[in-house]
Amino acid sequence: MGCRPRSCYVSMLGLPNRRVRSSWSLENPVFLSAFALVSLSLTTPAHAGAVASSFKAERRLGANTWNAQSAIDGKPETCWQLPGESSNKGEWIILDVPKSTLDRIGMIVGWAKDEEHFKDYARVKSVQIEAMAYDENNELQPVGTATATFEDKMEYQSVDIDDIQIGDDLFGGKVKITITDVYPGRDYPNLAVSEIRLELAEFDAAPVVEAVSSEEDGHGMDLLVDDNERTFWVGDVEGAALTLKVAGFSVSRIGINPGPKEYARPKKLRVTAHSRSHELELPDAPGVAWVEIPATVGFTGSGYQGSEFEPLEVEILEVYPGTRFPDKVAIREIDAKATAFEGF
Repeated sequence: MGCRPRSCYVSMLGLPNRRVRSSWSLENPVFLSAFALVSLSLTTPAHAGAVASSFKAERRLGANTWNAQSAIDGKPETCWQLPGESSNKGEWIILDVPKSTLDRIGMIVGWAKDEEHFKDYARVKSVQIEAMAYDENNELQPVGTATATFEDKMEYQSVDIDDIQIGDDLFGGKVKITITDVYPGRDYPNLAVSEIRLELAEFDAAPVVEAVSSEEDGHGMDLLVDDNERTFWVGDVEGAALTLKVAGFSVSRIGINPGPKEYARPKKLRVTAHSRSHELELPDAPGVAWVEIPATVGFTGSGYQGSEFEPLEVEILEVYPGTRFPDKVAIREIDAKATAFEGF
């Protein structure tokens, strides 16, 4: 089983220790009943996160500095870190997921603050994956297992696994990732992991264009979603922006198909979802460029879990110049990919 960086997407991307061990586990009845109650909300994953078997205690920086949430915050400078006396193998982290299909697992296997920190602490070599879903009685039941092996390198890696279907029409489930082997640290024995992400299978979702900054006669915003590449929206380059909604869906990526070269085409974007923004650059090439919405709670699609009140804002900060109309920007189509449907 191999792994690869997610290069195909336009994307962001002290010692003595006291052991802190969580009492939560998939076998703990209190854990099962508590989270079964939470799962009654269809939008649970937007507020859920991660829980780990243990993490390093920290007083100076804050008690939860090294806990499981630091492995799903999208920040390579933070990490889930185990106590120094941990054997690493057998430690686990559990992530909440909506009804979905688990397709891949992604990870930055060490502490990617810098090369020195990455090598100083132990890194993940292999894991076992156990998926569980809620049944009609709101009890967790096993639905599939897989394994994954990672290379010892300081970059995001994505490993393909056999697909696992999680959940039914109403409820999702949980995925437990158990460390089975590690690359040893140069200075410290304990494991540190900057990022863990469950990559869910994608499907097409239809975005709705709520507003645009401006539009030219005959090139209105309705042409952005008419499934016709011969038509296109045109607006002023200055202040160019789009407001989208994809109600009920967990959106993992949006696709932007630029207009003809006579017009300016989007180059640098700022995408804002749920008050979180990131900037990225598109290639100057024909066809759809896919823009990843960064995950916020450990699974792809968690960065935008849309409701009828939640817009997805796209600002065009820079453009590739047009040959005839340099002050006008054009886009043929806006598309979207989602990983879950959570209801309106």
